Amino acid sequence: FIAGSQHHGHMTYRQSTPEEHNVLDQTVENAEQFGTEVLDELLAGEISIHSDLLLHGSEANNSDRRRCGLTLRYCAAVVRAGMNWNEKGVILSGVDPSGHWNNAPRPNTD
Repeated sequence: FIAGSQHHGHMTYRQSTPEEHNVLDQTVENAEQFGTEVLDELLAGEISIHSDLLLHGSEANNSDRRRCGLTLRYCAAVVRAGMNWNEKGVILSGVDPSGHWNNAPRPNTD
């Protein structure tokens, strides 16, 4: 990750090339200009918790074990989401009279 990069706010990025193998297809050019690169290798069973604004990435997972990520974002109902994030939003408290946040129904099964 790039230490301190979360303090720069949302950054301009370009669409990644297929050769870059980026999960979100987003590349920030010259990421090191936003802070110091920190190598933080995690062992099996460990997690990293950080701001969604932190520039971060990893090498390809060449093992036969799954690597997963979980992103949780919290915002007030008046916030307007880009990239269709509102379609997967869940209202945790209160209401959204505008109907912007989809508030997907709870699944019936696992």
